[in-house]
Amino acid sequence: MEEMLVGAGGSLRHPWAAGLIFTFAFIMISVRRLRLLPIGRPSAAMTGAVLMVLFGVVTPQEAYTLVNWDTICLLLGMMIIAEHLRAAGLFQRFSKLVSCMDSPFALLMAISFVAAVLSAILVNDPVCVVLTPLVIVICKQKRLNLFPYLVILATSSNIGSALTLTGNPQNMIIGSLSGLNYLKFIAIMALPVIVAALVNSLFAWFYYRNQLRLEQPVNNGERENDKAEDIPEQMIKTRRLRIGLFGLGLTCLGFVTGFSMAFSALGGAVVVITFHRKDPTELLDRVDWGLLMFFASLFVVIGGLQTSGLARVLTEKALHLISGDIVSQVWIFSGVTLVGSNLLSNVPYVLLASQGVPALGNPELFWSLLAYVSTIAGNMTLFSSVANLIVAETAKDDCNMSFWRFAKFGIPTTLVSITLGILILLKIFAVTGLAN
Repeated sequence: MEEMLVGAGGSLRHPWAAGLIFTFAFIMISVRRLRLLPIGRPSAAMTGAVLMVLFGVVTPQEAYTLVNWDTICLLLGMMIIAEHLRAAGLFQRFSKLVSCMDSPFALLMAISFVAAVLSAILVNDPVCVVLTPLVIVICKQKRLNLFPYLVILATSSNIGSALTLTGNPQNMIIGSLSGLNYLKFIAIMALPVIVAALVNSLFAWFYYRNQLRLEQPVNNGERENDKAEDIPEQMIKTRRLRIGLFGLGLTCLGFVTGFSMAFSALGGAVVVITFHRKDPTELLDRVDWGLLMFFASLFVVIGGLQTSGLARVLTEKALHLISGDIVSQVWIFSGVTLVGSNLLSNVPYVLLASQGVPALGNPELFWSLLAYVSTIAGNMTLFSSVANLIVAETAKDDCNMSFWRFAKFGIPTTLVSITLGILILLKIFAVTGLAN
């Protein structure tokens, strides 16, 4: 069975069908709003998975085995915990603390810090879902220019999520496939992530220091007051918050002790549901089932490349490009990852790249690079990460976050952050003797 899943020991199985289906699925996923067939990313991925089975690239039984259920369960558990904490008022508490700041720049930095920390602990996409409307309310109340605060929210959540193996979906995949130690990963990533956050903040100050306040007062008081009521004191339910933090604490304990990350997250989810002692239907309704379907289907699409033998061919060709000493390999690999993450989106690219990482000279170094670069690459353009799109879509009625307006900030901060991060990771692995 294992030989068959990697391409029947080297033979190809329906390679043309696999290639065409893969291309179709990723055009649908990458374009995101194709007028001819506007079915969305999850449905596009599921269509690709079904076509892989219908055209005989994979059998139905193989399709089930190709899904990495550790990643799916890990993401599900973290979503449930995050939604429980949201309902308990955790994010509203952070927003109230942040809103007390009178300095527009201090507020900008506070939003950056809160978004980064929460994304490292939880998952960046749900953090953006919850914090975006709160940032809109705060900025309207203080008569601030909304765009800089939304940009720093999106980019900081991406940066913060790079710190842990559970901060974003692509890191979850890397954690499941690589077997990296949770605490060791944090220790390796801490300095690059801190530097990236500082670079991002400095760029925000440089770009927007004279644009934080609105020149004219906002004249939509009724709408502001209506939205401001979304964060009343009664939403902060202390008992529920304690249960959520307890469940999160147990989950993190499982992570740091080396227990299965997937079942640590599911265990934390079970704790918050059980201790709350209420029907969890409303909580489960808020889980992003479409995202879970997207990931499961994507595993089958990428698996189709494996069973067809195309993944092996593509991996071998890519590995030929990564040559020279370890430093040269690192820069070439990072450049390919930066481009690939923006062309294919970071999650699909990570699934593809993961096929070749074990064959590289120092897998731990390249797993770390793959996690860092693919995540920070999400700050380059508006379409580079789901978190960016969540912020833009949520705020579309209040702020025009155009592609070029975002890219003017995103491209330079991404390139500088990635360059410094690579240099730091090379130094860390060289000093600790981990680099070959």
